[in-house]
Amino acid sequence: MNDPTPAERVAEILRDEFAAHGVRLPDVRADLSDPHQPRVELGTVPLGTGFALLRVLTDYQRLLKAEKAGGRPPAFGP
Repeated sequence: MNDPTPAERVAEILRDEFAAHGVRLPDVRADLSDPHQPRVELGTVPLGTGFALLRVLTDYQRLLKAEKAGGRPPAFGP
């Protein structure tokens, strides 16, 4: 059995994390066509799932900004 690549592991983690929150992303995959630039790709997502995905990614982006600035993480929510 082959060990999964980092991009394949990220795709699996994303699928599992979103599933734990009730968001189904069946078409998350690793694009390994360029070994120097592996990518995680999302296929078509239903509209409601798309909104949930945007919300999670926006919150994640806010956490990254706070971490880089060395401050406290922002509160989640509107």
